[in-house]
Amino acid sequence: MNPSKKKVCIICNLDRFANSVRPKKIKEFLEKNGYIVELINTYPNKVKSSSTIMIEKIRRFFIPRFLRNYLFVLGIKRRAIVLQKEIAKRQPDVLICESEMDSYVLTKPMSYLKIFDCPSPWVDELFYSGDLSNFAYKMLRRLELEIYRKSDYVAFHWDNYTNYVKKYVYKGKNFFILNWGCSSREIKAKFKKPPRIVYLGKLDGYWNNIKLLSRLSKICEIDVYGAPEPPRELGLNYKGYAPTTDVLAEYQFGLVTLSNDRLRVHSFSSKQLEYMSYGLPVLIPEWRKDPRLEKYSILYNEKNFLQKIEEYSSKEKWQKISNICFDKTKEWDWEKVLKPLAEIIESRFQ
Repeated sequence: MNPSKKKVCIICNLDRFANSVRPKKIKEFLEKNGYIVELINTYPNKVKSSSTIMIEKIRRFFIPRFLRNYLFVLGIKRRAIVLQKEIAKRQPDVLICESEMDSYVLTKPMSYLKIFDCPSPWVDELFYSGDLSNFAYKMLRRLELEIYRKSDYVAFHWDNYTNYVKKYVYKGKNFFILNWGCSSREIKAKFKKPPRIVYLGKLDGYWNNIKLLSRLSKICEIDVYGAPEPPRELGLNYKGYAPTTDVLAEYQFGLVTLSNDRLRVHSFSSKQLEYMSYGLPVLIPEWRKDPRLEKYSILYNEKNFLQKIEEYSSKEKWQKISNICFDKTKEWDWEKVLKPLAEIIESRFQ
């Protein structure tokens, strides 16, 4: 096979956060392997039809939740129709979808290799956010299952999510593992006392548990970077949007907060690997179960949060966990973790 003759299209949301990291890394990786790669950016809503725009306008008015949910599902299906036309113009050999809201396009009849690289189990995410009525949840579940079944391959950004979906949602045989990766860093955090704590990431979405971040900020100084700007009443030491992740090297601990629903107990935070890549020990709520990352996590609850920081603030103990975090992320280099994707694509054209 001559990969230089093969074209890959990646549907993605190029926002200012993790959603934009993975598609860009996949593009870079596949181009190094000789493929022609094109990103189809649907953020913010760059792919729209007139009917989709009309649906969004209608949803702004006060209408019953069940009707809003119905229009939401209808909007997803209309986006798929528009996207199918956009993709047809490009005639790719491989279609990779990184966007849950655009993934229904994978149910359309196409001759391309269709890969759904899903960030998280999105229907459960919407359900636990409280945004869905029971009727809408059942509708979206059926739609989600159709997407899984009609995709040639399905992966998630971390194998915890794959295991979750296999257990609670879909037991198909078209899964493959394609975990998150890391970039090599030229700078590394250094031990300092008193230690500085940083939170970097999105400041909305129920799963990020910003209320927990607010409560922790009342008992310990935490520098917060991200967007959107949080309400002042949360009392966060907000530093704005970080111009570069290199700011992390100025700290001694990275903080993750998340909700404790069934999905997030089995969840993954890309910010943890970001922290680790700079040698930061990572503070994680104790309800998050992740055997792969447990060795590199400091598990806390609100009652023992200060105690955990004090425990890991001796130079010897801090340096030990800092070193293993920094060294481990070298094994999760993007070039290494994306190899299964190249193997899947190559097997199609052999």
